[in-house]
Amino acid sequence: MAIKYVTISKAASLIGEKTYLLKEWERDFSEFITIERDEKNARRLTMENIEILRKIKSFKDSNMDEQTIKQLLQNQNGSIATSKTQVDQEDVTEIKESLSKITAFIDSTEVQQVLEMNARLKELEQNIVFSISQQVNETAKLQTEVARIEFSDVQEMISSLSDASVVEREVFKEEVHRERELFRNQTDLREERFLAFIKQHQNRQERIKQEQRSTGLSFIKQFIGFAK
Repeated sequence: MAIKYVTISKAASLIGEKTYLLKEWERDFSEFITIERDEKNARRLTMENIEILRKIKSFKDSNMDEQTIKQLLQNQNGSIATSKTQVDQEDVTEIKESLSKITAFIDSTEVQQVLEMNARLKELEQNIVFSISQQVNETAKLQTEVARIEFSDVQEMISSLSDASVVEREVFKEEVHRERELFRNQTDLREERFLAFIKQHQNRQERIKQEQRSTGLSFIKQFIGFAK
């Protein structure tokens, strides 16, 4: 973890004291406080530096002289070091005891049985997964084959429908052609009948005219004979 540094002006603001006084305390209590400098020779204070300066300020505010403050700082540092050593030893002892208990627990029969059981369970799990994957593969193959057969049936159905459609179109064409021929024949027959009727009518009219002319000539001949 990186150490956090602050400038001396920031430290003065945190402690609540003038900057020049912090510089004086650095000089007067140099055996208790060491402040680092950066490449520009500017002071970089750590949290530990600020804590010592706060103690010095507290002692100063209590009107203690310099010698008394140094003695108090010395006593505090000694007690802290001793306490820290005792704490470190207690921590080491506690850690050793914990490790010993952990080792004994790991080597116990119960733990070994649990580990063996876990190994068997893991093997069983792998077997189950493998079995399921095999079943899935077989199922997938079967589904693929069924789909292929169904697709083939659909293709044949489409082909048969296509063939039937072709036949139906041909039959429809033949029926249309036959209907057209029948309609044409009927039309021709009606035209022939109509022409025959017209011709018959014309012949009748012609006979009537001839008869009228014949009648007129007979009347004229009779009239001429009567006149003679």
